[in-house]
Amino acid sequence: MEVENTLAKKLDTAGQNASYDAYCRNLLINRQILARILKTCVKEFHDCPIKDIEEKYLDEKPKVHEVAVHRDESAEFIDGIGKEDVGMKEKPITYDIYFRVLSPKDDEMIQMIINVESQKDFYPGYPLVKRGIYYCSRMISSQYGTETSDSGYEKLKKVYSIWICFNPPKYRKNTITAYSMERAEPCWQCDREGRKL
Repeated sequence: MEVENTLAKKLDTAGQNASYDAYCRNLLINRQILARILKTCVKEFHDCPIKDIEEKYLDEKPKVHEVAVHRDESAEFIDGIGKEDVGMKEKPITYDIYFRVLSPKDDEMIQMIINVESQKDFYPGYPLVKRGIYYCSRMISSQYGTETSDSGYEKLKKVYSIWICFNPPKYRKNTITAYSMERAEPCWQCDREGRKL
């Protein structure tokens, strides 16, 4: 008698009944898969055993965390796999998977916000990198009023947006490309009046 685990059942059900996007989300929300994604893509987890990521750093269950549906209004929240972060004059953003994790850093635990997106088309007709940057920017700016207020920028949580692109061209198969915002060394020096030296 063959015993199926929960992941195998999800794969079978998702493959038969769900749309492609729902199928991908159903796979990616699995704790075992999320732990491996975090270990590979989030530098804070590179040295952590997979089991620790699953048991210590992911929430009790990998779920989409509560996000204000309309950030310009009071506390209306939704729960579920797809999340919207909407400003009054902006088009809604629906996050595939949005959650918080704890991460070990300098003998203390910090909290980070993670977004995982599944992308069916490698070339969707717009720049994916710019969309990823936009998603990270929204995850940071939406913390105002919830994580921080006024100029308490030190309380902002670090964010990651991880995009899993299916059907890439041959030269991009089995690769990871990372983009980050880091301090760069100055290209030139200026005098006290701001004139280039």
